[in-house]
Amino acid sequence: MKGEEVDALRRRRVPCVIAYLHPFRLVDAENEAAWDATIEQINTRTWDYVALHKLVGGIDLGLEKPYHLVIGRDGALALPPLDELRSPQAAVETFNRHLAALLLGGIYCEAITPDGLDLGSIIDWTYIRSQRPGLAAPNRFHDHVRRSQASPLEAIALSNPRRVTVIALDEAMRAGLRMLASVPTVRGEYLLKGTTGLARLDWGAALANLWIIVEQLVAFLWERHVVAPTLAADRSKARRSQLADTRTWTASARIEMLFQKKMIALDTAKALAVARRARNDLHHSGAHPTTSDARAAYDGMTGLLIVALDGERPPLVDLDLADHGLSDPFAPPGHLPAEPTHWMAIPKLPGEEELERAEAKMFRNHTL
Repeated sequence: MKGEEVDALRRRRVPCVIAYLHPFRLVDAENEAAWDATIEQINTRTWDYVALHKLVGGIDLGLEKPYHLVIGRDGALALPPLDELRSPQAAVETFNRHLAALLLGGIYCEAITPDGLDLGSIIDWTYIRSQRPGLAAPNRFHDHVRRSQASPLEAIALSNPRRVTVIALDEAMRAGLRMLASVPTVRGEYLLKGTTGLARLDWGAALANLWIIVEQLVAFLWERHVVAPTLAADRSKARRSQLADTRTWTASARIEMLFQKKMIALDTAKALAVARRARNDLHHSGAHPTTSDARAAYDGMTGLLIVALDGERPPLVDLDLADHGLSDPFAPPGHLPAEPTHWMAIPKLPGEEELERAEAKMFRNHTL
């Protein structure tokens, strides 16, 4: 083949690194009809698998031109394999930073780990093809539905799923990245992992990661509202060293000083006090935090974040995390919000049907 033919062929398949929006949602493109699968297609595995591979848009992340974040209909997020992304940790950190930006911008999503990376390619700038799927549960789900190999029980997620538009993703990303840039001490990955922990009822992960963000925000506010004004009057090296001494100015001392200077509200200071005690118990003795401990860390973190953003309220604060996370498995079952739209028989275990009949009879006799 001639050189120009080889170049043209290479342009048809461009390598990429892929992660997925989780929880699963379909991404709708402007001027394109929305897509989902019917119950009949799910039962017969005849949904349009090609549509799930479709590239529906992109977001400019400020990468070296002409690169940008490519978005697939099934929530695939694809980046070029740039030199700075050629290690799993670097790729995960990059994706989590941008997922954190989406979260700050009001679109709930969860952190990924190295098993949440796919390697693949963009074909004809039309489709995103995964060729080496990651082993995380979301990656396996996407691999199965893209190959039309998912069982009906798994593929039911394609029916009436959560949806988001490319425009909404772009707006949330821009807003989130702007907020992260304005508070450069904050590492979005820990914000993402902490919020994910809260939604997934993992109080330890929530507290540990959110407290990292708390200390990063406290350091930012300390520098802005204490160090900078002080050094404006006294720029001596001794003065700067004294203010930078973390043995004297611990996180709790800095929080108290910021409270006394009326930089943070009383509710925020109280929440941080609860979270700090729980974090110390977790760090020093392994005592597992409670729901209220993790929630206090989240409330304290968001209170500090609003101050750091000069009063701007991030859309994250108004997200209902309970709508996206796990429900308490021990809570009493509530009423269904609507009638079931689909169901299937559950295969019985030996003796189970006879047990159910006996339990139903006992229940009827008890209520008569």
